[in-house]
Amino acid sequence: MRRGLMGWTEADLPLAVLKQRLSRVQDCLKGQGLGGLVLYTNLARPAAVSFLTGFTPYWSEGLLLVPAAGDPVFATALSKRVSEWIRSVMPIGSIENTPQPAAAIGRRLTAADVRRVGVLELDLLPAAQAAALTATDAVALEDATDLFRTVRMRVDAAEIALVRRANELARQCLETVDRGGDARAMMADIEARARLAGAEEVFVGIAPDLARSTAFLRSDRLGALGARFAIRLSLSLKGAWVRRTITLGRVPEAQAKLAAADAAFARALVSPSPADALKALEEHFPGTLTAWSLEACVGSYPLEVVARSGGSGTFSGNLPVSVVSAQGELDGLPWLGAGPVIGEAQP
Repeated sequence: MRRGLMGWTEADLPLAVLKQRLSRVQDCLKGQGLGGLVLYTNLARPAAVSFLTGFTPYWSEGLLLVPAAGDPVFATALSKRVSEWIRSVMPIGSIENTPQPAAAIGRRLTAADVRRVGVLELDLLPAAQAAALTATDAVALEDATDLFRTVRMRVDAAEIALVRRANELARQCLETVDRGGDARAMMADIEARARLAGAEEVFVGIAPDLARSTAFLRSDRLGALGARFAIRLSLSLKGAWVRRTITLGRVPEAQAKLAAADAAFARALVSPSPADALKALEEHFPGTLTAWSLEACVGSYPLEVVARSGGSGTFSGNLPVSVVSAQGELDGLPWLGAGPVIGEAQP
């Protein structure tokens, strides 16, 4: 089940916060002379639309149009049968149910005499969607990824609160799992706990034997657990994504070193920035740190990799919320860890 319980409440995500996010986008659009911003969404790319509307799109393709002035419009291939439910979980903007979302948005742009429109991640917009948007040749599409990111990087207090709740839920699910069971039982227990606590997205992977491979597998491919294994949990709570990974050992002699590595990683995660977290981990990890990656919600994909070891090494944008994933070596065997670095809300 890809989507679990979805709901919107004023307490979790105030309408005023969504309006402020939209206002910032519209200010940027006006500053660049664009008539609107189009955001494409599908099953794998819900994050940007969720950030601006509070609604996590599911299954079908859709397009969100944020005009330079006025309310947004979400055009979706989902049927009218679910329109009232969508309205109950999307507190801002209007909904247009249509088998051709891009064509519907294109007609709106033409009717409003919009000549230039920005598109988030234009290079990833399906060709058929782009053709439908520009069917009349009156609309020119321009990449507006940087424009969106200038707004997305300013994380507000509502998002910080949700990320902290999601992180605590993920931590509890991993720490309370019955470690004496088999891999499938562990996976089922973690997912059940997360969904019953309100997570709408839950992905659990297990690397069953780190002596053989560090690859995370789903339940249909899991074999017997080795002496050292790792569990990775990625979940979303009200659109706030986190990922946590823990490494577990079945040999008592390894427990002390695993605990020392976990403690060093936990201390690093309370750093004020991901760069500080990586520096602290490199300095205090009780083994050899072999690889790391940094993920954040900066576009339509949840937890997109924005930097990694062996790559650029840094990310120029401000990342108030990010996930650090690290791999190290202890006594010749891998150790894996992941967790969020959560900063302060931006004014």
